[in-house]
Amino acid sequence: MSDTYRTDIERIQRLIQQLRSDIQKREQKINANQPVGMIDGEIRGGISKLEREIELLKSLIERQNQNQEILQKEGETRKNKLLELQNVATELKQTFDKSLRSQQDQLFNNRSNGGKQYKDTETLQQMDNKQLYSNQKQLQKEQDQKLDVCIDQLDTLKAQGKNIGNTVDEQNRLLEQIDKDMDKTNKEMINVNGKLKKFLNSSSYCCLYLFIAFELVGLVMIILFV
Repeated sequence: MSDTYRTDIERIQRLIQQLRSDIQKREQKINANQPVGMIDGEIRGGISKLEREIELLKSLIERQNQNQEILQKEGETRKNKLLELQNVATELKQTFDKSLRSQQDQLFNNRSNGGKQYKDTETLQQMDNKQLYSNQKQLQKEQDQKLDVCIDQLDTLKAQGKNIGNTVDEQNRLLEQIDKDMDKTNKEMINVNGKLKKFLNSSSYCCLYLFIAFELVGLVMIILFV
């Protein structure tokens, strides 16, 4: 298997495992009479992401088969694997939808029995079954929209993080170059100091004063004419 195909399979299997875990946690929250709005949003987002990943995998397999990148037998194996993953995704979605319908039916039944098992708000208590169902659908739609916004924000943060990483790499490269230049300059300074010491040791004071005078004259000339 190619690295891309293997990576896609592993990513999809992790998504499936996470969805199964989330659905199980949701059932536990329902049994404990705890709110499930947050985990419902996570499950919907996970199902949407799983469907997108499977579509990308399908496109990859079709392209590989068309370009004859893999043997025919391997192509059939991958198609069967794709079908298996599609069935699992469908099963997970149906399980989640069934759980939602069961929860709604229970809410409707409790509403018709006086709402003793749930602490509904005054507005919900005044709704009939049809209105409650419409309200639930609206809440789901709002959760999906908020989840889409979160996904977009995560993509933006990911891109920003990548840009920051590139900037840090470039700065590190520049710092390394500066370190190299500093080392080179230090070596040159050591070399100049050594030559100057030799000059001082081998020259008389008269030559030294003459050298300083020439330097001063040169400095004055530079100041006057530059």
